[in-house]
Amino acid sequence: MELGLETILGIVMITIGIISFLFVMNAKNKFPENSELKTITTDLIPAIFFLMLFSLWHVLREAFQWKKTIGEFMEYPEYLFISIAYIMLFIAAKKLNSIAKEFGITEK
Repeated sequence: MELGLETILGIVMITIGIISFLFVMNAKNKFPENSELKTITTDLIPAIFFLMLFSLWHVLREAFQWKKTIGEFMEYPEYLFISIAYIMLFIAAKKLNSIAKEFGITEK
């Protein structure tokens, strides 16, 4: 296992992801049922989860040099995880925008 700067930074990112996930879960449990904020936090959970999967896969791939030993296709799960995370963020942003319109928050 190779423990370079990229691996160390990846571990830091995974840690930040886990802490973020816990914060969002904690916040979600504090919001009232059917509230807009609960909806937004619920939409953020899968995005954070897939970002953590992306970081975890990347760290493991780099640390164990899977790309060299197994093959180039070991990068593909990273693309899948980050793509799903962006889709989830897009969905959350779209819902946030519709909530802003619902409450009459518009550009002047």
